[in-house]
Amino acid sequence: MSTRTLARRVVDALSNAPECEHVLAYGSAVLRAASVTNTKSALDILCVVENVQEWHATNVHRNPSHYASQMRVIGSQGIVKVSRVVGCGTHYNARLFDARGEPFKYGVASVEDVVRDLERWEHLFVAGRMQKPHETMLTSAAVRDAQRVNVRNAANAALLTLPESFSELDFHRALVRLSYDGDVRFLFAAEDDKKVERIASANGDAMRDMYADTVTELGDALDASSSTWRQDKSPRALRARLEALPVTVRAMMSAATRVRVGEGVESSKRWAADVCAALSDDQERVGSTTRACLRQIVRTSSLRQAVAGLLGTSPTKTVAYVGAKFYKSARSRFFSE
Repeated sequence: MSTRTLARRVVDALSNAPECEHVLAYGSAVLRAASVTNTKSALDILCVVENVQEWHATNVHRNPSHYASQMRVIGSQGIVKVSRVVGCGTHYNARLFDARGEPFKYGVASVEDVVRDLERWEHLFVAGRMQKPHETMLTSAAVRDAQRVNVRNAANAALLTLPESFSELDFHRALVRLSYDGDVRFLFAAEDDKKVERIASANGDAMRDMYADTVTELGDALDASSSTWRQDKSPRALRARLEALPVTVRAMMSAATRVRVGEGVESSKRWAADVCAALSDDQERVGSTTRACLRQIVRTSSLRQAVAGLLGTSPTKTVAYVGAKFYKSARSRFFSE
């Protein structure tokens, strides 16, 4: 989809919505995912707003049909509470159609919640979606700065899960996999099980552009000058990568290795050294433990968001949405080449 067409669809979808601080489009309608289905992908939009409760109060009044009846009943305060207590801080209005009959859904989250997820990977929910190519339509400085942190963290975590030598495509696969490993939708066949490969292989140029600055910043720690990339996997390099992980991942690594997390630069260095020692300075064990921790974050957040989605959507829309997901998954499993 061209940028112009995408911008037009976002404007059409949000034509009557309250003001947003940051808006981005993501998902199948934006990514070249080499899907085997011929159905038109719904446009996924994320609206990042300053005061999420006030935003919903205004939007329920302007666009009541966007909300399930139970959400209209509990009001904006209840909508926000469900999204944060049950879900991952983002409320979705799904199975909607603009004036041209084109499908879309949109999520709404606060700047504070989005920045926290981008920097800390508390849920790896918004952060995961923004680790893949997307189109930003309206920019908030706070979200933009946090996204830079998210991209660096994603590259760092992906490298921890990769061997000493790998290809650029392997790197892209590892990046995409960060937010899909553990997703409960794959366990129930409600998501395309080849999605990671499709996204990584079909979006090489966009992934390269997105991570170019970070790859350059890695300097001597990563040699990406040929078709075979090489990274420093020495104990010292492993400790540096562990030290740079987002705080939520470090806490889970601590639980997995029974190493206490400290505060401050020196404590962080000691923690990384102790984790490596607990894993015998073995790069494969460090990588597999990192991946297991990320998988647990994604499993928990995807389950929470799925439950929040069920609570926040009308039964008719839920059945239609789940049915469409199963159809796309089945098409991928049984009719792909």
